Amino acid sequence: MEVQEYLKQRLENCSKYIPTEEDKKIIQFEGIEEYIFRKLKSKKFRKTSIDEESEKQVRNAIHIRVEKKLPIRFAYPFGGYKLWRIPSHPNVDWAEFFVIAYVTEYISQILPLYEPGVELVFSSDDVCIELIDNYPREELDAYNKSFNYLLSEFRKYFPSNYTVALKQIYPDVYTKEEYEKEIKELYDVRKEAGFTEDQRKGMMQKMELHFRSNGARNYGEMSEDEKLKVWEDLTFWSDAYLKLTKRRAFVRAEDSIVLFSKKIPNAIDIGSTKASKSSFWAGIGVLEKGNSYFTEKILSPKQWEETKGNVKMENIELLEIDSLKSVPVYIEKLDFLNK
Repeated sequence: MEVQEYLKQRLENCSKYIPTEEDKKIIQFEGIEEYIFRKLKSKKFRKTSIDEESEKQVRNAIHIRVEKKLPIRFAYPFGGYKLWRIPSHPNVDWAEFFVIAYVTEYISQILPLYEPGVELVFSSDDVCIELIDNYPREELDAYNKSFNYLLSEFRKYFPSNYTVALKQIYPDVYTKEEYEKEIKELYDVRKEAGFTEDQRKGMMQKMELHFRSNGARNYGEMSEDEKLKVWEDLTFWSDAYLKLTKRRAFVRAEDSIVLFSKKIPNAIDIGSTKASKSSFWAGIGVLEKGNSYFTEKILSPKQWEETKGNVKMENIELLEIDSLKSVPVYIEKLDFLNK
């Protein structure tokens, strides 16, 4: 199979699941709720175990939705931007394509056997990124536009009982006034608490990767002391953002199941593809091509720099975004675990 054909099939067929006789028996003897939970717990997708609290949350969300005959609701919170270090910045690349296809393949196991279907929300944190990582608003808007375009192309092939949307915390969840008032209150509390040494170390590592010194605001050349002061303050804003009440209620509603690319509380860790756990908005989507297989992977900027000399760019005629007109293909197996 050629690369073009493979990607076309992923676009068109990722939502098509054919139920097995075993699937039907589970529903017949144990019920639709147990069937849905078992499929979501599948080791084919899950990267880490589901702890007791997470299982309780997932089962409860399924029960609420099934009892009301509503679509099973999933939320995938993410940055809502493309890391400035990625070649496709500010637009999506194949990482977003692979994640949409992968999450859809995972969820599609529900669609033919539960008539109300599924709704999936990619919950964007771009309003906060504008502040804490110093991204110009026009770049964030460009990313949202390219992400929505990609979703629209996938939707052409989705069944009628599967809906997918990109939602922004502002303006979809908060008004401007609500957002600014609550985040300032939470910021004041967080700033008062200060940092532990472990928190400061983690903050420095994160900001080194994500922060743009010349973006929405031009910070110019900062001394180490100036940089530390700025980054600490922006991290207070970031921590405050994560505690916003309406954001938490939107993403973590009692009838919502959170999916993520790593293990976090009360969520299912499914990674970003079958072979990756990197955050898709901060990574580069690549294909590994073997004699009889393709593997979708998402590389960090560091991994890309280490391997890009071995990549072959394959031209693709499938989607109308420049960053998706070619795909990086590796013939050898990419193994970063042994390095």
